[in-house]
Amino acid sequence: MSAPRDLLAKLFYPASVAVIGASKNTKKMGYHVLKSLVEGGFNGSIYPVNPGYSSILGLKAYPSLREVPERVDLAIIAVPAKSAVKVLEECGEVGVKGAVLITAGLRESEVEEGAKLQEELRRVADRWGVKVIGPNTFGMVNLHANLNASFTPSFSLIKRGGVSLVSQSGGVCHLLMPYLIEQGIGMSKIVGLGNRLNVDFADMLEYLASDEHTRSIAVYIEGVDEPRRLIEALKKAVKVKPVVAYKAGRSRVADAASKSHTGSLAGSYSLYRACFRQAGAIEAEGCLDLISKAKALALQPPARGRRVAVVSLVAGLGIISADLCEAEELEIARFTAKTEEELRRILPPYTYRFNPVDLGFVANDPEKCSEAIKLVFEDPNVDLVAINYVYSWSEDFMLLPVEAIVEGHRETLKPVTMCLRYPHGVWDMEKETLEKAGIPTYPDPELAVKALSALATYGERLAREKGLKVHNP
Repeated sequence: MSAPRDLLAKLFYPASVAVIGASKNTKKMGYHVLKSLVEGGFNGSIYPVNPGYSSILGLKAYPSLREVPERVDLAIIAVPAKSAVKVLEECGEVGVKGAVLITAGLRESEVEEGAKLQEELRRVADRWGVKVIGPNTFGMVNLHANLNASFTPSFSLIKRGGVSLVSQSGGVCHLLMPYLIEQGIGMSKIVGLGNRLNVDFADMLEYLASDEHTRSIAVYIEGVDEPRRLIEALKKAVKVKPVVAYKAGRSRVADAASKSHTGSLAGSYSLYRACFRQAGAIEAEGCLDLISKAKALALQPPARGRRVAVVSLVAGLGIISADLCEAEELEIARFTAKTEEELRRILPPYTYRFNPVDLGFVANDPEKCSEAIKLVFEDPNVDLVAINYVYSWSEDFMLLPVEAIVEGHRETLKPVTMCLRYPHGVWDMEKETLEKAGIPTYPDPELAVKALSALATYGERLAREKGLKVHNP
């Protein structure tokens, strides 16, 4: 299988889209697909196709693709499995080169007829040169084109940014969707590959590696049919931008379920893990870990070592972060004598004035708080910075040192992640300022530390390629 980059570019940046199987019936998938496209703000031409309607959602409907007044770049197909081959054939005949095939009940089903139908769809697609996302997919989203080619309108609420997610499971995309919206994580592309008719992980990695709107790539894998091709694509992609991979189906039962889910060859988790390491991809341990690492890699520079400074509003979070750092093979940095002396001057004796730093009640003194953060960033023994701030007391008493954090990062270029936890509405503006400055924030110290670890690992990888030395514990 191969999907040339220019054809995939047309698929993700179409000038015109047809929804085949569009419907006014709110219980039909075709209704929700068209609704997603319209409400997402796509500014190209939209053509509902269904011989049973003259108009749908205020748009003129057409009885067939042949009746559409211009060539269609992308067809979103939401029809029953038994009709899918005929529809895809018509797409090819009228010159459509990209399709999202929502239709399920094919290879992933236990019915032999489903596998035969999928093979016939593949032959039709390849004969006409149509690149297909799916079948058995929720669809795909390109936030940079206001293109929501899925059956879920809420994907359009996600912030535009630099992370692209390629998932074998639409359910994983939906699991992450509320988190992406709540945390304001900037996304570029979100793709549900489904049964991977003729567009696979390797094709997407090749495309996203050259996509100007993608800064990091997150991949959720259950299993692939051509593991060697995946490894080669990963190797090429990581030379251009960071890739984070999460392999599910590790247990025997989950492995069997993943084979049934998208009709894939799941295979041993240990083999996939070896593949990731061989290729240079960064491994994730869960869905939130996957997207959190990809977020940091999209926003922050790679680290020049693994020595971490931890700065916390309260001591407990600093202790937790120190434990997490050790688990991630990050070293708690030993400050220089000068830094320790200055911290003793700034911080009161009842706080911990070494690493991990406990700010305590200095949090209500902007000048001292900013000075302490500046000292930590500028210490030559520090490669990365982890900052923990949780809401306590009141916002009038406790100030968030946004400017000091942003300036510390900007002046030293040292990677930083931040655990920022607060009631809704308290620090929303401060969080937005931090994120705009490239400081990734997380609701939990574990996610923040694991994201730092990804920045350290990626930095080591780049240093090895350039023959440079890095600071290791």
